[in-house]
Amino acid sequence: MKKIITLILLAQFALIFAQKPAKIYFEQKKDSVTYYVDNAEIYPISISFPQQPEVENMRTPEAFKLIQVIPANSTKYRITYFVVNDKTKGWKIKKMPNYYTMIGDVTIKTYDSDYQYDLPFQKGKSFNVYQGYNGTFSHQNENSLDFVMPEGTEITAAREGKVIEAVQTSNKGCPTISCANLANYISILHSDGTIAQYFHLKQNGVKIKIGDTVKKGDLIGLSGNTGWTNGPHLHFVCYLPDFTNAKQKKTIKTLFKTGNGSKTEYLAEKKTYAKEY
Repeated sequence: MKKIITLILLAQFALIFAQKPAKIYFEQKKDSVTYYVDNAEIYPISISFPQQPEVENMRTPEAFKLIQVIPANSTKYRITYFVVNDKTKGWKIKKMPNYYTMIGDVTIKTYDSDYQYDLPFQKGKSFNVYQGYNGTFSHQNENSLDFVMPEGTEITAAREGKVIEAVQTSNKGCPTISCANLANYISILHSDGTIAQYFHLKQNGVKIKIGDTVKKGDLIGLSGNTGWTNGPHLHFVCYLPDFTNAKQKKTIKTLFKTGNGSKTEYLAEKKTYAKEY
């Protein structure tokens, strides 16, 4: 009976590993089985299990958590373990649930809503917000901003943080959703767990690398016209990861310093904003 567990688990996880970035594996010692996960990324990963494991003559001394957050750069992080109830009888793990992974910590529900972001471009420049929060073109039910700007405009970090994603290989854009996955972009993880993304960058227009810690105002890239776009612009969004949302993001409104920096406000659609600081 004990040998059956290995065949069952290997078959289940072979399919999962083909599609998931996190490596989940198990170790069997006598009459106990422990599951671990490795996260080699520089950011935390959240794992969601849709249901409890199914076992026979086994129990989990600790409650099995359906949502688990795996710290960055972690090895052999225990997610659960099982022990045999009655050693005189047969036992097995009948089914381990499939799982989903997501960048970031989904357990974070509060963030620094008063943080003052810098406009994401150089001092002395001004740009129009073509599409604002809940815009009709592509921002339905999404708190995102589109700044119209020529290709090659220098993009600066609106907030300090760690660069966790940087894509710059695409040279294609079009005004339909079919091009949505062709955008070049940068993702920056902030200290409160929020993540800012800068989309539609120029091919080879990323000026930082994954793992860099950037300061507010640092040059991070060049604007472009890649992905789902009807013209050159910068798409800026800040979010918390969220398994319950179809887009896997809870997008948030952010306060920006405008003008000479003495005023903070939520940016509005069809208005032009200057950066004089």
